[in-house]
Amino acid sequence: MEKSSLERVLGILVEKSQHGIGAVRQMALRCLANAVTGAPKEVQKHKAAILEVLQRGLENTTCPVVAAESMLALAEVVRKLKAEGLGSAFKDIARSTKKFFEVEPDVLRFSAFTLYAALATSTSEKRSFFIREVWETWFSLLLHLRDPNPDVSNVCRTTLYVCAPFLVLERVQKIIITSIGLSAAQLQYEIGHCLVRDAPAMLERLHGIARSCRLENGQALHPAASAVLGDILEKTRSLGSSRQQRQE
Repeated sequence: MEKSSLERVLGILVEKSQHGIGAVRQMALRCLANAVTGAPKEVQKHKAAILEVLQRGLENTTCPVVAAESMLALAEVVRKLKAEGLGSAFKDIARSTKKFFEVEPDVLRFSAFTLYAALATSTSEKRSFFIREVWETWFSLLLHLRDPNPDVSNVCRTTLYVCAPFLVLERVQKIIITSIGLSAAQLQYEIGHCLVRDAPAMLERLHGIARSCRLENGQALHPAASAVLGDILEKTRSLGSSRQQRQE
């Protein structure tokens, strides 16, 4: 593609990303992501502008399909460019993505978990930052293993798996990484039991979230996540009582 033609096409796509019709904005965002992943060298000098357009799509909460498309497009771009190729945008994207973990409709949670998995597998030099991010977000990942939408629960499990190396709780890391064959509920119970034994302070954090139905960043839990959290805590309460009785 000639350079002048490429710049003209990119200009049209950027313009259409602000179109009044959501479907047009959606397709423009998809095409911009395809340009980055399909011709990364040719669009290198336009990378910052394209990332800005895709990130701006995350702010379009009035049109969920556009926000979802932005996250799926960013996931493709993140896989191609990796953390070092994103620069400061990496942190901004990570912070924006997690706000969609507890929202409706389902497509937003699906897209958010997909993008978060891409961020986790693409980071290296940003590792200390992402450790802090996962420390804040892993409760959402744990709870949405039983998301009511099976597509969301499946991608959430993948996301939890690739985020496991960033967890500071080594026993929980091991449970997640070796969880093949366990159902989502069984994996949640195993992690809950681990917290009873090895991380009571972490378990208390879960109790605090259950009491307020809000995560520690103030975001309200999805109703399905609240129900799952109650179930996990009930199982761990039973285990804690049994352990105490044995000790006595």
